[in-house]
Amino acid sequence: MKRILLVDDSSLFYNFVRDVLKKENVELIWAKNGKEALEKFREKKPNLVLVDIILSDMNGIELIRKLKEEDKSAKILVITGLDKDYVAEEAFEAGAEDYIVKNISVAELREKIFKYLS
Repeated sequence: MKRILLVDDSSLFYNFVRDVLKKENVELIWAKNGKEALEKFREKKPNLVLVDIILSDMNGIELIRKLKEEDKSAKILVITGLDKDYVAEEAFEAGAEDYIVKNISVAELREKIFKYLS
């Protein structure tokens, strides 16, 4: 079974992603901040990490760098409400594979997730 770690403090977005993936053979692991994400990343070894940029204890760019230090091959997608070019550039420089704005459709989200899960 594939594992996805979602790092986002929004229960609404967690529920959205959970609903998108509920019929798939995927375990969704939820972390609400960067510290929790690092612990779950080490423990669960997810195949894909979805990271929000705005977290309570660190920003998502900092978290991406820390995750890449742990595992250079980690696949990380940024999913955020910030539709800013400079944020996307920072995310790519830190090691993210893709940058997704949260108003994405269900079909687009599924497509992005499964593109990087395979």
